Amino acid sequence: MLEDSEEHVSRIEQEFSPTVESSKIHHIPTDFPSFQRILVAYDGMKMSKIALYYAACISKISDSEIVLINIIKAHRNLINVLPVTIVTNLHKEEIDIAANHREGVIQDKFLLEVIEEMTTACKAAGITKKTIFKIYGGSPADEIINLTNLMQFDLIVMGSRRIASMIEGLGSTARKVAATCKVPLLIIQKQPRYKDEW
Repeated sequence: MLEDSEEHVSRIEQEFSPTVESSKIHHIPTDFPSFQRILVAYDGMKMSKIALYYAACISKISDSEIVLINIIKAHRNLINVLPVTIVTNLHKEEIDIAANHREGVIQDKFLLEVIEEMTTACKAAGITKKTIFKIYGGSPADEIINLTNLMQFDLIVMGSRRIASMIEGLGSTARKVAATCKVPLLIIQKQPRYKDEW
């Protein structure tokens, strides 16, 4: 009985042992895209949260850094504060304001709520590593384009709520970014409920 079971184990090992062909190392082609850093346009709306989920998924596969850009309507209290760069380590629950801002400058309640909202959204998307928040006031498209000129990105992920037609299916921000930036762009659109909604 023992011999039979040993034979059975030996036969299984032979069947499933790696062959010379299967044990070869498969090299990734040189033109295969790599994602070191991903920019996500985030405004707190549903489509931008879905875009963040897409970015989180790609980030997990490629071990890439995520940078969120949020454009808020600057009001009087934020004139001397924006733009703000925040480095978060979501795994350790650490949030650091970038060195170019003095400690205690960011005390505006609205701005703190924006930071909390971005942190919560990242955690909900399953992001647990270092993430950078960039908060600006101004035109969303212009600020996204300016940031891509300042930092190196391998992918931009953003949501678009407008689906008026196949030709004009992008909102003005997504259209301007697509026309201007030389970075691959992943646009997440709301799925139409009806066939003729396009």
